[in-house]
Amino acid sequence: MLKNKIHNITIILKSCLTGTAVWIYQGPSRNAARLAYWRACKKEVERVGRLAEAAERRRANILRMLSELTAGMPATAEMPPEKKRLARQLLSLAERKIPAGAFYEHIMEERRRREEDRRIRRQMRERENHPNSDYDK
Repeated sequence: MLKNKIHNITIILKSCLTGTAVWIYQGPSRNAARLAYWRACKKEVERVGRLAEAAERRRANILRMLSELTAGMPATAEMPPEKKRLARQLLSLAERKIPAGAFYEHIMEERRRREEDRRIRRQMRERENHPNSDYDK
C-alpha cells in the first residue's frame, strides 16, 4: 500500500510598494496559507495600533532613566561635554518614532487598492443599471 506523502507549499509574498519579501508561508495548502495571511495581517494591524502606547512607555522609561542618572548631581554643577552629548542622544532617542514596518505599509496599500477597485466596480454597475445611460445609444 502506498502512503500519500504530504507536500508542503512555500509562498513568498512581495510588497506591492517595494517588491521586497514581506511575508513567507510554508505549509500544506493554499487555503491554510490564506488563513495564515489573514491572521498575520490582523495581528500586524493590532501591533501597529499599540505602537503609540509602546512609544510612550519607551519615552517614559528613557526619561526616567535620564532623571535617575542626573539625580545625584547638584543643580548648579556643570556636566562634562561627553555627558551632555550622551544626554542629548538619550533625549533624541526618546523622541524618535517607532516605524510601522514594510508589512504594515503593504497591508495598507493593498487595502487602499482593493477599496478603489470596489469603488470603480460600483460605479460601473450604477452606469449599467441607470435607465438614462449614454451607453445604450
